[in-house]
Amino acid sequence: MTALTESMRELRTNARQWEAFTTRGHCAVLAPPGSGKTKLLTTRLAFDLANRIPRPHGAVCITLTNAAAQELRRRAEALGVKDQPHLFIGTVHGFALGRVIAPFARLVGRSELANISIASNQQCRETYDEAIREIFEPHEDTWNVRSTIDFNRQRLATDEEWALSGEKIREVARRYEAKLRAKDLFDFLDIVTIAVELVEHHKVIRRILTAQYPHLYVDEYQDLAPGLDRLVRSLCFDYAVNSELFAVGDVDQAVFGFTGTRPELLEELASRSGVTAVHLERNYRCGAEIIRVANLMRQGKPPIVGDRDGGSVSATHCPDGFDDQCQRAVQAVSNAIAGGTPLHEIAVICPLNSQCEQIADVLRAAGIPAFVRGSEYRLTPVTAFIEGCAAWATLGRQRSNYRLGELLVSWRTFLGTRWSRADDLRLTELLMDYENFGDQPAHNLVKKLLDLGLQRGLQQVALADDLVQVRQMYDALAVGNLSHLSVRGLAEHPRKVDRVEVTTMTSSKSLEFDVVLIMSADEESIPHYLSFNDPVKLAEDRRKFYVSVTRARDELNIFYSGFVVTRYGRRRYQGPSRFLSEIGLV
Repeated sequence: MTALTESMRELRTNARQWEAFTTRGHCAVLAPPGSGKTKLLTTRLAFDLANRIPRPHGAVCITLTNAAAQELRRRAEALGVKDQPHLFIGTVHGFALGRVIAPFARLVGRSELANISIASNQQCRETYDEAIREIFEPHEDTWNVRSTIDFNRQRLATDEEWALSGEKIREVARRYEAKLRAKDLFDFLDIVTIAVELVEHHKVIRRILTAQYPHLYVDEYQDLAPGLDRLVRSLCFDYAVNSELFAVGDVDQAVFGFTGTRPELLEELASRSGVTAVHLERNYRCGAEIIRVANLMRQGKPPIVGDRDGGSVSATHCPDGFDDQCQRAVQAVSNAIAGGTPLHEIAVICPLNSQCEQIADVLRAAGIPAFVRGSEYRLTPVTAFIEGCAAWATLGRQRSNYRLGELLVSWRTFLGTRWSRADDLRLTELLMDYENFGDQPAHNLVKKLLDLGLQRGLQQVALADDLVQVRQMYDALAVGNLSHLSVRGLAEHPRKVDRVEVTTMTSSKSLEFDVVLIMSADEESIPHYLSFNDPVKLAEDRRKFYVSVTRARDELNIFYSGFVVTRYGRRRYQGPSRFLSEIGLV
């Protein structure tokens, strides 16, 4: 029995999953946490490629983050999906850049986009700071200027919406964009806007894209911003005749609203004429008690149906503040380890990055390995490839969880038309050399990969974002926060084994663990004090907490103190989070 056949057999045991799988035409699947929606999506993709999509036609399977895209590729490959010219599995931004802008810019007379360069985070910050200094007086408060501008740009704000932000903020936005263009740079928010413009304004591009990619699969549709949603609709509804959309998502797991996404887009899609909406209700992940608590947070919505018995939920009062919470969390982690829970099946979830760093330090001081993925560089296909090279070369073929063949496939993709068989040999020899030299500085490996041909490959427009992230990766490893890492250390850096995962509430999305600890469940922290008078922000904070709760399979531990410490060092006693009251824990 093939992996695809087995996956289909398992879907058949759930009537609603099978209904979605067998639906023809546009389909929107609304599914709770732990319902197997990613498995459903990738199984449908693999089946359609094998049985319903004749070559040379292909498909697009997209999601928002590189980490989620990597998981989609892994699952698709396990189901027998092979790489082919008209198959794209990746992020929406990657599709916009590599399959819309890069191949079609010159075709429609937009040669200035053919060699597009993406601004780094530092270049964006510097350009924003320059524009802000030109518009605002030194004494004026500008802490929210950039976030407001990015939110409006992500939302494709109208003139009326911009006016609500104030003319100064609008002028900073104009100058910021003009300054980037003067440097021949674009930022990440430009990419989808440009792609939408090309698709909507040029019939030839629409015809080619809908012929090449008649089937579109979208994971976590609720995380799309208006621009991304417009691109999807352009390819499936507004201008397409024979295209087919298969989308999965959950409005209750929408946690990126602060960036400008609109979770309502999923509900609008599901209610659209010509779209079959399928509602999944079964959670295969969480124990019954965790499901009960999660249902209390749904505030009257149809309940999730649990599939597993057991589960435990507790809330611990820590009267001496966050330091006290950290110490009690260490004890809870130690108890879980003593009970046989593997380190990598334990997660600590905090509202803030700074709290993640603090609890990670406390865990390490207690002799418990902990991992916090920093902001030094983002995970992209190329940075993930470099980490994979380090892992395969230094951790052993079995322990690394990487195969040389997979790395060589990625290598060929990154080198593009400049690849030759000799490049494969050179990469293999380089990695085998590091088997005995894993203690060398990690940035040396990055430089050798660049010199071996990766630098040339990164000049492709489709890899413009990867180029920025590889530069940031190299800087972090050479002179930045990761300069202490050896090649073996880089290999261990992203591995989610033999260590406790420490993450923010937002970044915990799509993860799952046997034991979960949620920190700082205090009013003004969860929910944040700025959300109190804003129903939209308060609803998002509730969703973040809901997502964090449903990461746990077996055990959920929540810690609170009843107060928060302000940036001026004062204690504000507002009591435990209102969400703890909603689920009956205080």
